[in-house]
Amino acid sequence: MEFESTLFVVMCWKRAPFLRIIVPLVAGIILQLYVPLYPTLYFALAGSCIAAVLAFRYLPLQWRFTAAWLPGTFIFILICCCGGLLMHKADLRHSKGFYGYSSTNDTPLYLLRINEPPQETLRSFKTIAQVMAVQRLSEWMPVKGYLLLYTGKDNGSQVLRYGDELIVRKRPESVKFNGNPGAFDYQQFLVTQQVYQQLYLRPHDFYRLPHNRGQPVQQLLLQAREYCLSNLKKYIGNGPEAGMAEALLIGYRQDLDREVVRSYSNTGIVHVIAISGMHLALLYGTLLWLLQWLPVHRWINITRAVIVLLVLWGFALLTGASASVLRSAVMFTGITIGRFILYRHSSIYNTLAASATMLLCFNPYLVADAGFQLSYLAVLGILLFYQPVYQLLQCKYRWADWLWQMTAVSLAAQITTTPVSLFYFHQFPNYFLPANLLAVPLSTLIIYGEVILLFIAPFGGAAVWLGKTLKYLIFLMNSCVGWIGELPGALIRNIHCSLAQTLLLYLLIAGLALWLLVKFRPGLWTGLFCTWAFLIVRVHRIMICRQQCSLIVYNVPAYTAIDCVKGNNVQFAGNDSVWQLPVAQQLLNARSDLRVQTGSIATFQRYGRFLSFQGKKLLIIDSMLPGRLPPEKFRTNYILLTCNPPVSIQRLSDFYTFDTLILAASNSSWRIRKWKSECEMMRIRYYSIGEQGAFVLKLR
Repeated sequence: MEFESTLFVVMCWKRAPFLRIIVPLVAGIILQLYVPLYPTLYFALAGSCIAAVLAFRYLPLQWRFTAAWLPGTFIFILICCCGGLLMHKADLRHSKGFYGYSSTNDTPLYLLRINEPPQETLRSFKTIAQVMAVQRLSEWMPVKGYLLLYTGKDNGSQVLRYGDELIVRKRPESVKFNGNPGAFDYQQFLVTQQVYQQLYLRPHDFYRLPHNRGQPVQQLLLQAREYCLSNLKKYIGNGPEAGMAEALLIGYRQDLDREVVRSYSNTGIVHVIAISGMHLALLYGTLLWLLQWLPVHRWINITRAVIVLLVLWGFALLTGASASVLRSAVMFTGITIGRFILYRHSSIYNTLAASATMLLCFNPYLVADAGFQLSYLAVLGILLFYQPVYQLLQCKYRWADWLWQMTAVSLAAQITTTPVSLFYFHQFPNYFLPANLLAVPLSTLIIYGEVILLFIAPFGGAAVWLGKTLKYLIFLMNSCVGWIGELPGALIRNIHCSLAQTLLLYLLIAGLALWLLVKFRPGLWTGLFCTWAFLIVRVHRIMICRQQCSLIVYNVPAYTAIDCVKGNNVQFAGNDSVWQLPVAQQLLNARSDLRVQTGSIATFQRYGRFLSFQGKKLLIIDSMLPGRLPPEKFRTNYILLTCNPPVSIQRLSDFYTFDTLILAASNSSWRIRKWKSECEMMRIRYYSIGEQGAFVLKLR
């Protein structure tokens, strides 16, 4: 493997102009994503920068020489403004045609188009629907936007397909974050997908139009995917092996076994079962090998380039066009055009930065995509650190050298992806090296075998034997990965890495790399400073956790779950059966985020449905109130209404004196609306967990 020298970034900066564009562009996009600003401000600032650059040319020569850095700074700010404007423009909520702008209180009619094949969940089918038009005041108006759509499994013949159009009379609801500490923010994730609201449709809520308006190209891709899935299931069979075969070849993850996914995640090789740059690299290399017999001629080279690009982009679209696949497709597009059409070989760093720039201009929300970040960081790590790592060891034998090359690639990629992985996933796989050395060659062999299987599928006999061989190979790979994942010390869990710590880790890596690779002495001091700052941030976080004291009522539908936290100890109150359900993982994540474990708390007392913690009292009501009023009202700070108790707020106030009423997510929506209306009439303070997220009371 040959990559450009690490000195490229320092000595050949001008050869990679897109490196100077991508940094301010990303800065502007991130600024607008998390600190939204009005576009007027960006236009004013951009105009000022352009005027300053033009005016700089008329300054005296001595001034221009002294302040030669100023034009570059103004251009940096200008590109940053462009990034912010791109982000603002990409947000459909800023578009005049956004469907969410309704001028009537009545529920309008919506024309929806199914934008992707529905996915089966435990109780429903889930898909993304595009809002095509809204009927307001008896007039259909074209609009823009997308919805998260759920349909029940009891719809019978109303199973939806890609391209179906529906007439719906039901007002969408906002997607809300559950607010549980340490929980995945699904609302923010959907915002990056341009989805802001959701609908759950029952059979009587919609009418399906007789025609199908799916895009012909997408229909063709879905038919190709169905051909792949049907043949893989036919010759490999059902079970974990078939699910793995589908994921390896076309990125179809619906049939993946959860235990298998957990094993690959625990060993740090989940990238093997996610369509990534590795798959496109294999496809690109195979295409070049198959087309090498063509003679060298300008028009033949153009034909070769067209064939390669059509196959690459067809495969990218077939697999769902994830961020990592798009990155590879754009990079290989640039390489192919430069090699076969322009006859130029540009810097790989410039190609990498150019692909990121193009993708972010097309969809600025990719900057928040974990797959996008990991993909580019992995490639950057390989470009920067592969050669220095590879040169640490010289192998005489070809097989040993090949093995060391794979090891060096894995180590180089791990250097730049570890901080982000710790930030998102809070774990580190200790055996990622042996797992990669085993799974990457095996998965490559399996992928080639699957491609051959699809070509010979119509002939039957040979396909049967090849299908059985692939099944045993997949079984072998899954078994070995599972065994590695179960070894002692295979995974370090509960690693808490904040955003500040993540940035410090990258500064540490950059500083040490500059010191070790280009002998830049200030890099050593930068690394030492970042290490010191990282430890200070960590110690500060540990001290805060030791002093914490809070009462948490979790946002858990159909169940009651309460944690009382003091220092590093926690005590639970609620339905013990919740720990046997999948939702228990949310509670474990919250405890991991708070760095607490089950332990005794002296100030915690529980008497049936009554809790006392740090001088605060909480009463849980999940059933009907007694028929007789007490001689004296009971005083409590908080009342939690859960599991749909048939009570009215007026009746409740006759029994109890309280400060705040907490409405649990386990109550039905109509009952919560009724209680909220009564509280507003009686001027009683309330907190709706289903709408506002988990109730977290800080007691210190």
